[in-house]
Amino acid sequence: MNDFCANADIISEGPFSTVTRVETDPPEPTRWMAVKSSSICREFARKPHDIVKEARLIALASHPNVISFIKQEVTEDSQSLSLWMPYVPYSLYDLLSTSTFSPHPLVSFRCTNSSAVTPREQRFVVLAKSIIFQILCAVDHLHETAKVAHRDIKPSNILLSATGCIKLVDFGTAWKIDESESTREGDLWPEHDGTMFFEVSTGPYRAPELLFGPRSYDAFAIDCWSLGVTFSEFFTPLRLRSDEEEEMDAFPTNSDSESDTDELTKALEPFIVPKGLRAGDPTAKWLRDNLFNGQRGEIGLAWSIFKIRGSPKDTNWPSFMQLPDANKLSFANADAVDLTPLLPNLPPSTLHVSFDTKTHMPLGEMSPTPLDLIHRFLIYEPSIRLRPRDALHNPWFEAELGLLLPDDYPVASTQAAQLEGRKVLEKWESKTLGELLKSNLPNQKR
Repeated sequence: MNDFCANADIISEGPFSTVTRVETDPPEPTRWMAVKSSSICREFARKPHDIVKEARLIALASHPNVISFIKQEVTEDSQSLSLWMPYVPYSLYDLLSTSTFSPHPLVSFRCTNSSAVTPREQRFVVLAKSIIFQILCAVDHLHETAKVAHRDIKPSNILLSATGCIKLVDFGTAWKIDESESTREGDLWPEHDGTMFFEVSTGPYRAPELLFGPRSYDAFAIDCWSLGVTFSEFFTPLRLRSDEEEEMDAFPTNSDSESDTDELTKALEPFIVPKGLRAGDPTAKWLRDNLFNGQRGEIGLAWSIFKIRGSPKDTNWPSFMQLPDANKLSFANADAVDLTPLLPNLPPSTLHVSFDTKTHMPLGEMSPTPLDLIHRFLIYEPSIRLRPRDALHNPWFEAELGLLLPDDYPVASTQAAQLEGRKVLEKWESKTLGELLKSNLPNQKR
């Protein structure tokens, strides 16, 4: 690496890989690159994370919204593999953690006249719609063309370029169907149908079936659930937290006890400032609430999901009892609750669309609101969860305003079918998507 780069700094360091930003010398093919390095020796690798498989599947998934790598290198002692990728400066997690990314102003919290669409709300909708659309395009390509399931979709694995082009990253736990034995031969942790890992996905983004020990499941449906949770965080509350406070992902925040499900029906504020903190405090930062609680283990996450989406029943999850650990745990009975009060950053202009979000299984045609997308992704029965290809046809993407795409997005060669009949914008308020994004992220985070 020293022969190829002049400067380097660590972006992230975990138990199974390290990502470093490097400045190339000479600056070709790009000045900055990200280098992901991980062990290729089983005794030093963390199951099921597999950088060997990751390199293979990234190479298969050629798409403008999926990260690519420029080269791969094995160390001289053959102990680790490094993937050299274009450096992407922002992440969706960064954007979601800014108080400017809301349809509501921080000062007054709620718009006094919900029938009047403000310029702030329009900017939020344009930006949110563009990012969600691109994420769906990425996952649709993976599922339908590359036949790859990502299995770890979450905001920190969705990067944003300076032009506003999203890049889906981290394929270390991805799964591809119908691979031959010879293709998988070099993998650190080979998987087959019947020996699949359920220890995939992260915390609150894990699909509920993964919590009950399956070794065979629909990996593509796992992504669909994770999409629903990720998209919900565009609209959950922003909570002010002190630097000393541990990052919590508990939602709702009042209690996790079985007797407090009534709290879920109370409308939350778009911005939550705990006692003892104030907006503008240099020692505090904004973070999004997660829809589900992913920090209290599998049992805690399962109950967090059930309190919002309802306890498993034959009517809402017919295949639940087929899961290996379905009979090992018992939970109090809970009905699904209305999602609307839990998502106070939904654009007010979309709330006039009336449909029952308390019913676990959505009925009828899709509605022109992001709430409808979330509702249909967060379905227990894997076989009937909304799929990305169908989600791209939700009427919300066609309603008003239009789609603002990156100015370097190769529309003609990649998403022509998805964009047919839709209004594609070049600028909004005289700003490109990249400029609009930068106005919400004034400081480079990564």
